[in-house]
Amino acid sequence: MEKRVSNNATGPANPTNSDNVYEINPEEANRVTNALLDGLDKAVAAQSGVIKKYVDGLRKRNPESSPAQIQAILDKHLLNLVSGTGAAAGASAAVPGVGTIAGIAAIAAESVVFLEATSWYVLSSAYLRGDNIEDEERRRALVLLVLTGSKGSALVDTLVGDMGTVKGVTSAATLSRFTGPTLSGLNGRLTKLFAKQVTKRLKWAWVSKLMPMGIGAVLGTSANRKLAKKVIEHAGEQLSPLPTS
Repeated sequence: MEKRVSNNATGPANPTNSDNVYEINPEEANRVTNALLDGLDKAVAAQSGVIKKYVDGLRKRNPESSPAQIQAILDKHLLNLVSGTGAAAGASAAVPGVGTIAGIAAIAAESVVFLEATSWYVLSSAYLRGDNIEDEERRRALVLLVLTGSKGSALVDTLVGDMGTVKGVTSAATLSRFTGPTLSGLNGRLTKLFAKQVTKRLKWAWVSKLMPMGIGAVLGTSANRKLAKKVIEHAGEQLSPLPTS
């Protein structure tokens, strides 16, 4: 599956005065994108049993909670986790003496952590909802569908034709119609779509975290929470509905 990228994307760099332009050179942008794709590989390679154990543990510790309430716990956990990493990256990038490249490197590493946390959240939510997470390619597809949102869903609909537009059928449920080779092909296309969205989606996060000390930490938290809330929204749309009990 082709997944490594090379493009001319640009993004923010650390400003020294108000006239500076936030910019990442193409090589740096490609390196960050490929690091994120490596992080995705690592996240979806996790055995489904580990994810199941985590969700089942939440159920055991909260025996009276409904699936919706367990989902709320997952949502809160994601928001708290990514908010902490966003603030840390924003602060470290603005430390006096830390150059632009070092600042971007810190934020790139934090972005990989964000992606791994997001992948864990998506797969935990999918298992809670009864979606199949046994196969690695299926796990990859679920994560990519949530990350790419409506564009990923439209791609699935295009590949399955009219069967993909049945009212009430989610993209996650539609994946059951894909065989191994077809699912792998879908993932290749979803990965390319995700790679194209990376720089655009993270541009504001990078800019905010490279702001002066204090402002960077606050805006880093805000940017990560905004991205996480979008992931939570997409998960509700792309994954199967929560069971009532």
